[in-house]
Amino acid sequence: MLTKIGQKWGIGLVLLLAILLMGYYLATMLSITNGVLGVPLDDAWIHFQYARNLSQGDGFSYVPGVPTAGSTAPLWTLLLAGLGLFTADFLMPSLLLSATLFLITIWLTYRLTLAVTDRWGLALLAALGVTITGRMLWASLSAMEVTLFTSLSLGAVWAYQKRGLDGVTAVLFALASQTRPEGHVLFGIAVVDSLYSLYRQQNMSWRRLLVAVGVYSLIQLPYALFSLSITGNPLPNTFYAKSRTTSLYSWRTLRETWTLHWRDNFLSILLMPFGVLALWRRSRLICGWTIGLLMIVPFIVPFIWHHGRYTMPLLPFQMILAAAGVGWLVDRFPSQQKAVYAGLVGLFILAGFWRLPHWATMLGNNTREVQEIDVAIGQWLAENLPSDEKVAVDDIGAIVFFSPRPILDLNGLVSPEMWPVMASPNFSEETVRLLATTGVNHMAIFPDWHKPLVANPQTAVALQRFTTDTQTIIGAQEAVIYKMDWPYRQQIAPQQEKAALLGETIRLRGFDVDLTQGDQLPLTLYWESVSPVADSYKVFIHVVDEAGNIIAQADQPPVGGLAPTNLWQSGDLVRDQYTIPLPPDGSTESLNVRVGLYTDSNGRLPVTNAPHVDNAIVLFSD
Repeated sequence: MLTKIGQKWGIGLVLLLAILLMGYYLATMLSITNGVLGVPLDDAWIHFQYARNLSQGDGFSYVPGVPTAGSTAPLWTLLLAGLGLFTADFLMPSLLLSATLFLITIWLTYRLTLAVTDRWGLALLAALGVTITGRMLWASLSAMEVTLFTSLSLGAVWAYQKRGLDGVTAVLFALASQTRPEGHVLFGIAVVDSLYSLYRQQNMSWRRLLVAVGVYSLIQLPYALFSLSITGNPLPNTFYAKSRTTSLYSWRTLRETWTLHWRDNFLSILLMPFGVLALWRRSRLICGWTIGLLMIVPFIVPFIWHHGRYTMPLLPFQMILAAAGVGWLVDRFPSQQKAVYAGLVGLFILAGFWRLPHWATMLGNNTREVQEIDVAIGQWLAENLPSDEKVAVDDIGAIVFFSPRPILDLNGLVSPEMWPVMASPNFSEETVRLLATTGVNHMAIFPDWHKPLVANPQTAVALQRFTTDTQTIIGAQEAVIYKMDWPYRQQIAPQQEKAALLGETIRLRGFDVDLTQGDQLPLTLYWESVSPVADSYKVFIHVVDEAGNIIAQADQPPVGGLAPTNLWQSGDLVRDQYTIPLPPDGSTESLNVRVGLYTDSNGRLPVTNAPHVDNAIVLFSD
């Protein structure tokens, strides 16, 4: 009787449990956000922005009129754009879509497991394992492409299991790759497995294989060509921006990835080797994909992003292998099958259930942080800055969705011009130069990420601060909008002209000075680069008394190192501000101030065309 009920209604009951658990997750999220519906990743708002522009006829652009291949999930973007033809509200429809695709994922897990094991009990166990995996439930309410890629991957592998690699199967693999670039790895494993079948003369032909590769390539071609036309690279901006690493293999990524999958359900990891033994002959693709991607990801990314969401789509395959492992072990103990089966299933269920509250709370905290930081910044910018004011940002999603405007993405996701800056050892200095020369006057950033840029109050003035109590997904617990006053200038107008040439490459144009402060000397120097400068020079400022003794001084690279001379190009104009403390008994009525440039190795640059003492320009002498 129970067997008949399980076969007929089992998957339905599992799907019902999934709906109830999603309801619990949603209720937990709303209790943490004070009833505000949202998403746990700022990246969801990135997709909404792309989809809105696409549905409004602006093509694949993040800022309307500026094409960019910044979406690593173009198929998800297209689906959302389709929704955008009927509604301007992307939040609720995208949540419903990702939740529905989670239910489809559970059903496909059941069907694929049944196809490779021929045992409905193991199929239900795999489906149940996916249902009670906290990270998959988190993904179901993320409004992200995770559940779409997962369901397409399962569908492609199921089709491959039934008919091998052909044109129809290739379409599913291609759609998966258009949802996540990791899909290329899945298709590559399928091709290798097909070549092995061809070698063994097992239901495969060169013609079928070539047709499949051709169909797959044709579907990839449009977005690859679009990306090539924009950046010269075949994959989207975000892939290159997030995959930058200084080492060939990130052992940190490997360790953290396996730790996350262990915590999802530790017994499933322990059962996986037995599952590989059980399924290797029946589905090398499932085995190769599950283990392969887990081992390949550390080649691509240097650290874990968003709770390891790039390997979340492996979780159903992990559960399939675990369920097959249960079957393999049970078959090894024919006289104790029921006890072994009951013990393994019970522990398997407990291993999944115990993490459910953790990920429900995580969903709520993630969503609240995105609301309190990213959404709040976007709303503030919309209310306080003109829509054509270009802003440099760390997070781009909600900020641009709520306040559409030109941006410069400091992480390079939609701004490829940041890539050489990000790769530079002089990141902060190169960032200053890029922002100053591209007309960025405001920054909405996490100040802890950019301390050199905002440490000088003469350069950065905080306009508004945003804070959140926790830090579970957001970059930092505080974000700040700054008004920036960059040292690189389009034009300069010194209060006092003072032309002097230093070393034939740098010209002092003049200075501003305030002699009313008494205990300090505010001084601003204006430099012009005559030609590109090879060395990084330091500025020295000497305040001397009537006897020629130095009573106060400053020695540092221009702008405290934010505008080093070795980055100057011909025609650069640089404003260089100082506040020099004076002796308590000093007087500003008889100051003698001298200025010059030097390196520790080569000494001072020679001065021409101006009064100087030992290559120190005499700025003024009272």
